[in-house]
Amino acid sequence: MSDKKYMLGIDIGGTNIRAGLVGEDYNLSDFIIESSTQIMDAEHAADKLLLFVKRYLDDQGKGKNIAGISLGFPSTIDRDRKVVLSTPNIAGLDNVPVVDTIEAQVGIPTYIDTDVDMLLRHDMFKGSIPDEGITAAFYLGTGLGNAIAINGELLIGKNGAAAELGHIPSRDVQGKCGCGNTSCVELFASGKHLREVCDTELGGAFIGNVFKEHSEDPAIRKFIHDLAIPVAAEINILDPDYIIIGGGVVQMPGFPKEQLETAIHEYARKPYPEQNLDFVYSVPGQENGVIGAGIHGFKQAKKRA
Repeated sequence: MSDKKYMLGIDIGGTNIRAGLVGEDYNLSDFIIESSTQIMDAEHAADKLLLFVKRYLDDQGKGKNIAGISLGFPSTIDRDRKVVLSTPNIAGLDNVPVVDTIEAQVGIPTYIDTDVDMLLRHDMFKGSIPDEGITAAFYLGTGLGNAIAINGELLIGKNGAAAELGHIPSRDVQGKCGCGNTSCVELFASGKHLREVCDTELGGAFIGNVFKEHSEDPAIRKFIHDLAIPVAAEINILDPDYIIIGGGVVQMPGFPKEQLETAIHEYARKPYPEQNLDFVYSVPGQENGVIGAGIHGFKQAKKRA
């Protein structure tokens, strides 16, 4: 067996599962993408996930020194980071003791966290953002993902549910959120709402080109301002050293970054933090969550040692 240590990083999504081996230098190898629907089903999702881990270790991990397994979930996770409590977009991954199950079956230290926390780990590494200070990350995708690091430590919260920015309430918002509440800002600050804007206000415009073709349309300008409101609210609370912005919406062709930054400045408190905002944009990559999971695993292993 090789002396070089690897962390098996796994990024679990509603559409795809991505996995790879992350070295201590945070370089990635043996990267794979497979369909979530082919790996997991509603009745046996937890069992199928365990089988995926075992198969990967047998195929790609054979003969390699696997120091740990680190998984990112689009889920609510308990404070101890051992149990996946709720996964709205993947049936069968609720109240699953992932860490204890994998460790008992595979015998390798296992770590879990949210998918956005893993992305934050990656983006801090990729953007050479130091651990010292506060980093707030905003991932604008189907929903509004949020992650916060303070002096290199992820903000977890009393119940493990910190940084749920998409689910702060807002007045005069109609509809029911996927979390079960009403009035969540994610109902207007999300990719899901952008699709509604395309259908109802832009005559069925193709969402993939909506920023290239309609960035100056009042409906899009309002959408960008609506995105800026919760982002600016968190900035006003935390006064972060760095602001990471990423996610599928931001990475769409023609996304109006200048509009978004201008709107954030508009809503940020004056004179500070508004006069000293440091934006860092996430670089698109299928492997980002896997690398972030690997980084997180090594950091947690160091704590455990």
